[in-house]
Amino acid sequence: MIGEYKGSVKNKVLVALLQAYHDILDYDGMKSILREAEMLYLKDIGNKNPNDSIDFFSFKKIISAQNCLLYDSSILLFEIGKKFSFYLFPFGINFEEIIENINSLILTDWKVEIIENNSDEITVRVDKCIFCSEIGIPCALFAGFLVYSLQKSLPSDFFVNYEMDKQDINKPNHNNFVIKLKIGRNFK
Repeated sequence: MIGEYKGSVKNKVLVALLQAYHDILDYDGMKSILREAEMLYLKDIGNKNPNDSIDFFSFKKIISAQNCLLYDSSILLFEIGKKFSFYLFPFGINFEEIIENINSLILTDWKVEIIENNSDEITVRVDKCIFCSEIGIPCALFAGFLVYSLQKSLPSDFFVNYEMDKQDINKPNHNNFVIKLKIGRNFK
């Protein structure tokens, strides 16, 4: 089992995720997730070097605790994903760079790639998504991350909607999916 969790995650990713928990769930919610993961000592990780890493197994314990405590809370997970995007990649970086960087910040057996890119739609394939690999967990967090990552790279009069094929979250391979990010424009 531990062989499945080889890899590392930059502290920058963990700090952004904890800040997203803090914003959406408040300080007590963030602590609850860390307590469930038996990693409460990370609550002050913001003071650590962002270029250092934690092992992927420890990161996955946090994601598993999050998924346990927020089970069947897709809207909340989507909002956490949006905040996670904001803290991990503040404004000033384009969507293609975000996709490239997320793969280099989380080094494990997963892959995120743009498979189609045109003016009104970007299609992203995610293989072995680390945020929804547990049975019964939809990938609302990473969908929120992708939607907001694209949204903030567009001019303010544009918006992003998304489409995903309905996944059977009870199948082990539900963490492989394609998401279509549709770009629209607000007309005044």
